[in-house]
Amino acid sequence: MRVLLGQILPAVAAVLGLIVLWGLLVRLPGVPDYLLPAPERVWAVGWADRDLIGRHLWATVRIAVSGFVLGSVLGILVAIALTLWRPLRAATEPILIASQAIPPVIFAPILIAAMGFGAWPKILVVTLGAFFPVAISAGIAMREADRTLVDLLTSMGARRLTVLRRVRLPGAVPGIVGGAKISASYVVFSAIIAEWMGSSVGLGVYLQRSQASYRMDQLFAAVGVIAVLGVLLFWASALIGDLVLARNRAIAAGRST
Repeated sequence: MRVLLGQILPAVAAVLGLIVLWGLLVRLPGVPDYLLPAPERVWAVGWADRDLIGRHLWATVRIAVSGFVLGSVLGILVAIALTLWRPLRAATEPILIASQAIPPVIFAPILIAAMGFGAWPKILVVTLGAFFPVAISAGIAMREADRTLVDLLTSMGARRLTVLRRVRLPGAVPGIVGGAKISASYVVFSAIIAEWMGSSVGLGVYLQRSQASYRMDQLFAAVGVIAVLGVLLFWASALIGDLVLARNRAIAAGRST
């Protein structure tokens, strides 16, 4: 109930306020409805196209979620490798940082040209977008683990893997969760870009076709669905992250007793 009152209701109220403002703007003189359709018209078009939008939505959800999971797992594994082997970190971190300066719109056609128009090129585009925040957040959290515990285990002859398993990885859970939340806000955008570059189904394709036919009402309906999907994925990742953090705190409390 606290989450409902503290987060969801204010967000819903803000969205309703924007819709009311939008409805007032379209009724001003000189505002053409073919450029800025009324909210009720967008809703009617979206409802009429609900089956078609649903098929495109499901394709985008599969791409976004698959890329998010794969990118998060890959980010954690890379963070572990960079934590264990300092020379590897020094050699690859600049490359990882430089890769983020290249937008997905450049990666997408290259992967599609190399791998075809199937699902995997688009999943890899989303994976690249989801990977970096998790890898960087997890790596920093692991390297900044409790120095006292690390020194204690090291002085007792513990191997690096043992220190990683007992101290660094549990201490990095908040960083991993934070990086995953950031990644969740990127994956829908990356999936839309990948679909835009080359696909036969997905919200990116629906957007492209609506734009090509100058159907602004369909375009606005698709943008609304994409916005809702992005918010839901972020909230889902935040909820899962809170559950993971709660479990991690419970395990840490059990060890201390």
